[in-house]
Amino acid sequence: MDFEPNDNAFLDGWKLFILCGDGTIFPNDTVKSVCTNYLQNGSNLYDVLYSYTSLPIVSLERPAYRREDAYRLILPFLRAADLSNTALKNYFKNTLNITSGASRTLRFVQEFSIPFLVSSSYEHYICEVCEALDFPLENTYSMSLDLDYWDVSATEKKRLQELAAEISSMTPITAPTGDDVNLDDLTEQDRKNVLRLDDIFENELVGFQTFRMLSSSTPMGREEKAASLLDIRRKTGFDLEDMMVICSSASDTLIAHMVREGGGLVVAFNATPSAICTSNLAVVSEDTTILSFLADVFQNAGKEHVEELAANWTEEAILAAPANKYLINELLKINNNKAPLVAKINTDVSDVLYNEEFVPKFF
Repeated sequence: MDFEPNDNAFLDGWKLFILCGDGTIFPNDTVKSVCTNYLQNGSNLYDVLYSYTSLPIVSLERPAYRREDAYRLILPFLRAADLSNTALKNYFKNTLNITSGASRTLRFVQEFSIPFLVSSSYEHYICEVCEALDFPLENTYSMSLDLDYWDVSATEKKRLQELAAEISSMTPITAPTGDDVNLDDLTEQDRKNVLRLDDIFENELVGFQTFRMLSSSTPMGREEKAASLLDIRRKTGFDLEDMMVICSSASDTLIAHMVREGGGLVVAFNATPSAICTSNLAVVSEDTTILSFLADVFQNAGKEHVEELAANWTEEAILAAPANKYLINELLKINNNKAPLVAKINTDVSDVLYNEEFVPKFF
């Protein structure tokens, strides 16, 4: 389903439906589950690396990381555990966990919109999601990864296993609060752990095959997801005002901000505070039928009507909404004849775009 702008005359009146999948239709801890399954004490190893890459400490003396870089830093240890492309795909296939209603939602929105899926997870996971949900793989963006390309010698494997054991024995690093954070603001033990991790990834792994693996793998963070939006626009020729984006995590904030500022509709689904701040609406639900409903209203009546509906979120307003009546009945039925939590976000996002601690008062 690879479109070019000149080929879209037959799509007049259609919308774009962009789903940032992590935390919406599938869990956002898929990589942690791989670590837990394949590495000894892998859950703590992942937590340590995630806390390390999440530190708000930037200086010329140490590498600059983003949260998503934990997905990259874990790769040498997974390869040393003999994890292959086939094994990773099979693991995801056998452990696939999809949010209730996701399959119906993605089938429904394809009747009047072009769907895209953007994810921070490995492409192996997205392949299994697409197969399970009958979603076009060519309409997805995720972290490219070829585990089989990298050969690990016995000597390198042994050293990586020793390093994995050392890292997994650490405790996750507690990030200090406030502005202008530096290493001196950490506890003594956390500071030692940070410096040791810096040394491992910047010095000890240099010369290993898996060090090249780190430099060739790019996680899907804020910037990469924003780049995927630009690519989607190039492929389809759609304006931002004709896009509906579903987001949930901090890595979705830039793509959400771009669409919101461009006049499109952004829905935060079971989202973090930073994702909520960059959205038009916030939704809390265990089922995605609410997303089908909002997409249908957006298609039939536009963004303004969706926002008016959210501002007057009552059962009567839902029943009168310009949406599929069967869908409305399903929405109320799933929630035991009660509407799921939906609210319009009125906050000014300019000052809180990257502030994880800000929580708008909307309920």
